[in-house]
Amino acid sequence: MSPAKPQATQRTASTNRKDPPQVVDPIWLIKALSLSLVGAFICGYLALCFLYYQGAWQLLLHPAHAVDRTPSSANLDFADVHFDSSETGQPRLTGWWIPADTLNGTPARYATFTILYLHDGSGSLSGTVPMLNELHRAGLNIFAIDYRGFGASDSTAHPSEERMTQDAAAAFDYLTGTRHLPTENIIPYGTGLGASLAANLAAGHPGVQAVILDNPNPDPASTAAAQTSRLIPAQTLMGRPFDIGKPISTLGIPKLLIAGGPNSTSNGNENRLEELFKRAASPSFKVTLPPQNEESYQTSLQRFLDQYFSTK
Repeated sequence: MSPAKPQATQRTASTNRKDPPQVVDPIWLIKALSLSLVGAFICGYLALCFLYYQGAWQLLLHPAHAVDRTPSSANLDFADVHFDSSETGQPRLTGWWIPADTLNGTPARYATFTILYLHDGSGSLSGTVPMLNELHRAGLNIFAIDYRGFGASDSTAHPSEERMTQDAAAAFDYLTGTRHLPTENIIPYGTGLGASLAANLAAGHPGVQAVILDNPNPDPASTAAAQTSRLIPAQTLMGRPFDIGKPISTLGIPKLLIAGGPNSTSNGNENRLEELFKRAASPSFKVTLPPQNEESYQTSLQRFLDQYFSTK
């Protein structure tokens, strides 16, 4: 028997080789960095647009809370009015009721009619006293209001087109519901951005017989956008706030459109009024008056009232 052969031991050769280090492609780094920068820029731009959207109302509306002048400064009798109670029972809106004069017990010519005065998107009722005096000279009752965020009205939230529209409707309801005035005896009168509120108010109340639009702005968004950088799509973000063109294009009641007069300090509104007048449904009347000219204003206003209300 032959002797056993020793088994061969197989040894695995071990190697001391190391894997080569991984090298990041510089092109990839550049692409990643570029994408990060683009993403950061987009996020920053969107945040900027959002902030602009949130604060865009300040480009259109410039409210003041001080009421340091009242109709008594123009020797007008008036009453402070608080109306439109909230859920807590507290009135949210303030206004002035200015009755038409009587002479020897005889009411003024248009004492059965009431102007619902909706001021521009700046200041407060204090700045309207000269204009209210002019309307009072025409022999009309006047109810002028401050929207929420203006004057002594509720200021827990900033003003907006939606809130101002609601406030104008609340003022109309106060006249018909609390003072029991016939709808046909109420004449909405809006100046500046308030003209849009007056036009929409008239469109929403079929009984209204006429509306007066004093120095209306047909495109306030464009006016506001001109104050901002071209990098921000201001008009897209703002939409068409206080759009007056739409309601007056279908509103078939008499409309008096005024450029210049006591509510204007320049002749710059004439072209805008002409643009708006072309879109207005008939009957519409436009007058262009010298700035700060009370007498020409009174003449135009009286003609309009005589034509449409003297026989009512």
